[in-house]
Amino acid sequence: MENETPTYLACETLSDGRQICQEVAAPGGISAGGETATEATEQAGRGLFSFLDPVLADPLGWAQANLLNLDVLLPIAYQIGVILGVLIVGSMLAKRARGLVVAGVQRLPEQAQSFLGDLPTRIVRPALWAAGLFIAQASMAGAGMDSTIVRIASSLSLAVLATSVVIPFLPAWLQAPVRWIIWAFAAFYAIGIMGEVWSILSVGPPFGDRMISPVFVVQAIITVAIFMFAAHWLAKKLKTRVDELPKVEPSIRILMGNAVQIGLFFGAALLAMAGLGIPLSGLAVLGGAIGVGLGFGMQQIVANFISGVILLTDRSIKPDDVIEVDETYGVVKSLGLRYASVITRDGKEHLIPNEQLITDKVVNWSYSNKEVRVKKRLRVEYETDLRQAVELVVAGAVETPRVLTKPAPVCLVMEFGDEAIELEARFWINDPENGVSNVSSHVLLNIWDKFTEVGIDIPLRHEDVLITPGSTLKVEMVKAGDKEET
Repeated sequence: MENETPTYLACETLSDGRQICQEVAAPGGISAGGETATEATEQAGRGLFSFLDPVLADPLGWAQANLLNLDVLLPIAYQIGVILGVLIVGSMLAKRARGLVVAGVQRLPEQAQSFLGDLPTRIVRPALWAAGLFIAQASMAGAGMDSTIVRIASSLSLAVLATSVVIPFLPAWLQAPVRWIIWAFAAFYAIGIMGEVWSILSVGPPFGDRMISPVFVVQAIITVAIFMFAAHWLAKKLKTRVDELPKVEPSIRILMGNAVQIGLFFGAALLAMAGLGIPLSGLAVLGGAIGVGLGFGMQQIVANFISGVILLTDRSIKPDDVIEVDETYGVVKSLGLRYASVITRDGKEHLIPNEQLITDKVVNWSYSNKEVRVKKRLRVEYETDLRQAVELVVAGAVETPRVLTKPAPVCLVMEFGDEAIELEARFWINDPENGVSNVSSHVLLNIWDKFTEVGIDIPLRHEDVLITPGSTLKVEMVKAGDKEET
């Protein structure tokens, strides 16, 4: 059977409701009647609306035979009655069914409830109508009764239900196309040409054991979306569980969470490809292409990725650490595989590449512990009681709320300068993430107040001008207006 030509079934609906089907060859093959598969597909497409031929050929005769005939009017009236009955019963049961749905939704987790919103209660009535009409149409068709109108109503109710369920979860740019597609398929099902449309949409260029048809493309999109959504949801749950692990460093938790997320997304991609029948042997070629891209165009990205792994494993920089890189001073908010997020005291969030944190000089104010010593220089006059000044400096630092008492603040006499005596206040804090300059300012203000109370002055810098004997000093008086002109 190696030379057997693949075929599919093309059907044509006649005006009396009967269908004539014939087996035609797939693309590239020849059908039993000698037509190519393309010609057979075009013939099937031309037959989609063949049911309109009698109406267009003889409208009056068709109306007398179909609209003014009791054998036709009675089934129509019966079907309309069935539709009205289903709508009435569905409306009567909607209130009770809505209460049961609300009770069931309340048992779900809060995240699921917020995700669904009021969707379950909004689709109760359309769901009851769609189910009732589908059951009625299937029952009438099984009993050999005409169910054309019921089928149309069922397709419309299914379209309303599908748009109510699917559209709210789609992005805005995708809602209109999906709505049109749903209503188009509902119209095809209503007029009874769904089989022919499906046959046409199932034709496409061969790809391995499959064909790249519109149906295959939609199936691929839905499959990938389902697997990726499941991987994202599971990764989020596992990362939450990893963050709660006791006795595990924050950097290790981040590394574990990222590894779990990457592994799940990679596994989801493999499962999606296997579900679509795509040969996984093609990944070898893809891996080679990715390797070439990494070697040439993605060096910086790879360097940041590897640097991120190093930072997360050696724990030199961790979340909540206070670091200083170049002119950026702030708290590490998060560490990623590409960059670190650092928030400064003015609220700006800097995204620093991981490679810069590895290669450049980084000051980690809280690497081993958060205790930081701050130094501030100040000057006093030579006439000052130096021991009293030292005591006042220490007292001013002690009275500052954020300054630690252990280790205690100290004041050192650093130098007897040409103009004044230089002192240095040294004190410790254990919350550098709250800022260093602000606590230094508070300490200096306290010292200023204490110096003012006892009359200690801080000398101003001055310069002496020496005029040697025999030199001349030229003085020129210039008016303000003339000065502005010159």
